[in-house]
Amino acid sequence: MANDFFPIERNRYFYGKLLTVRDFEAEQNYSRNKHRLINLAMNGSGIVFGLGVSASDDSTLLIESGLALDYSGREIIVEEALIRKLDMIEGSKGLKDSDDAWLCISYAEKETKPVNAVNTGNQENSQFNMTKETYKLFLTAETPDYAEILKSEGYKNVHTIYNEKHLTILFAVDDLAVAGDEISAHFLIIKDYNTPPIHFTLAGESEFTEDGKIVLEYSQDSSEKRQCLMSDFPIAVRGVTTLSDNLFSGNVELNLEIGMRHYKNYIEIPALLMVVNTVNELEEVRRKRDNLAEHIREKEIPIYLSKIELIHSTGNVFINTLTDLPFGQKIRKEAVKAGASGQQMEVKTSVRQLDYWQKPDVRASYNPGTGKLNFDFGIPSPEQYDYAISHGVVDLEMPGGIKVNSRFFSDEIPHGLGPGAVDVRLSVEFDDNGNKALLIGNKEVFKSKNSTVDPPWVETGVIVYPERGTMKIGVWLHDTVDGNRLKVHYFAQKPERDTDRIINRSKPEIKLMPEVTRISAGDRLHFRAIVEGTDDKTVEFSVVDENGGVIDQNGVYKAPEKPGTYEILAQSTADPEVKASAYVIIE
Repeated sequence: MANDFFPIERNRYFYGKLLTVRDFEAEQNYSRNKHRLINLAMNGSGIVFGLGVSASDDSTLLIESGLALDYSGREIIVEEALIRKLDMIEGSKGLKDSDDAWLCISYAEKETKPVNAVNTGNQENSQFNMTKETYKLFLTAETPDYAEILKSEGYKNVHTIYNEKHLTILFAVDDLAVAGDEISAHFLIIKDYNTPPIHFTLAGESEFTEDGKIVLEYSQDSSEKRQCLMSDFPIAVRGVTTLSDNLFSGNVELNLEIGMRHYKNYIEIPALLMVVNTVNELEEVRRKRDNLAEHIREKEIPIYLSKIELIHSTGNVFINTLTDLPFGQKIRKEAVKAGASGQQMEVKTSVRQLDYWQKPDVRASYNPGTGKLNFDFGIPSPEQYDYAISHGVVDLEMPGGIKVNSRFFSDEIPHGLGPGAVDVRLSVEFDDNGNKALLIGNKEVFKSKNSTVDPPWVETGVIVYPERGTMKIGVWLHDTVDGNRLKVHYFAQKPERDTDRIINRSKPEIKLMPEVTRISAGDRLHFRAIVEGTDDKTVEFSVVDENGGVIDQNGVYKAPEKPGTYEILAQSTADPEVKASAYVIIE
């Protein structure tokens, strides 16, 4: 490792030991290096507090006091606020031909307090008695290594997607995720003050999302004056099994608008993403990837305090615009307090509605990379009922004679819904000025001077025999009824909880893509199962034909050496009876 932390050695003292300069330096280095090691491993690098930059006039900078840790774990301390003219800052002479400048700060040491020295082994008779730990404030016109800065801040899969003199755009995205969780995509945009507001979309196909696409759109606020902009976008990862592949399936389309100018290009972004099933698996992968070198490798990167756009006039350099802390090199206070995690926990909840026969389901996932804790509650819906319905007509015969206040009954007849409790409603058929009508309820409701309807004055009743699935219908005549027959309509309904039938109505569906493909012997092909109608999107892949090749549970198929046509099967884990097939022709 390119550092002076190791080996970790300390002085061993014993009586009679001759102490030299080497021994005292070893004593200092032991304490200093252990302290720097803890700084890097626990806190990282960046500004702890303070060190804000502003322009007090067009040629003077005000730098606040503050504390930062450099990329070697050393403290950079500015004890009091600084007021500096541009031409007083180191590096200002190199800005004469530059439009931009970067104000940086780094760790430095200065030897102080000279004293007389004897027996130094050289011609000098004095030495500095103290070493002051201080800082170096300087200006540079050299373009920073943007990608290396993002990587040093912990961003993964960093790529420059657009680069010209006045505009640079970098893209970064997480390389590890839990199935069904989110990953973060990040844009860093560096532009000049005179560059118009920009708008762009980055779009590409991806097997990691539900709809097979990733579309990220950024639009700059016209009031934004900063020249270094950062923006984060969440990307929802579908519930796949363990999978490691490029986030984008092919080239990515970049559509960029710079004012009235339009730019379009197809670019390759090799962003490897690994998806695991559980948070425990994610932690295990992270643990295996993590190593000492990742935390303590020393980098020659300064802390960039400000990006300054310059104006040149009469041989002098003036400040046009200033962007404070352009790359966000900052250690949050939470990181100092909480240690390596550096994240405040963010809790989110979501609710899924389950079918009523399913059990309540609670899932929790934690993303250490983002500090997000997600609770997903599955709540059964209210119990569902289906209703079987039956309708019929009973023709009641009424013998001659006085019918007023008479009662008539049908024989015991089946209602058609079988044994069990049923609900029966009755209505009496009558003629309403040449139109067939049914009376339900009390005819007195229609007794009015303004009503032209004159239903028969009849009450109805029904007796149900649940064990036999039959009923008897009766009528009570309160007035004379024309004719000797009365038609009574019955409407019967029976609630039933036919769970199997309800489940069958909501069976999942699978579509296996591609459906038919030609490949060469020994080639590989990735199948994708699109599952609808269930929250469980997982499937079991298999090859139906013997010696027809092999396929893993991520859908990656390896063809056999023997030509032929072979069937690939995807079976739903939510309902093993639901299957889909695709066919591979080996040439």
